[in-house]
Amino acid sequence: MATKKAAAKSGGKDGTAGKKEKKFEESLAELEEMVRTLEEGDVALEESLAAFEKGVGLVKSLQSRLDDIEQKIEELTRTGSGGVAAKPLDED
Repeated sequence: MATKKAAAKSGGKDGTAGKKEKKFEESLAELEEMVRTLEEGDVALEESLAAFEKGVGLVKSLQSRLDDIEQKIEELTRTGSGGVAAKPLDED
């Protein structure tokens, strides 16, 4: 965990030095709003392209975060023999 903090301070792997990372849900909501705006088609071409580029960046960031979470979950649910045990999620 300390290495992730150090990476973030030194520029991080995604170039977001000095920026506080948004929560996953905030980034997802921002992406959803961009999609709605683009689907409406009332945006100038240049603005649409800029929104699309930003959206692609958000998708990559969100997917990376999901991959990290999936890896952590697999590590936490690994069995003694090295396999991964499937455990049902509690649905509240």
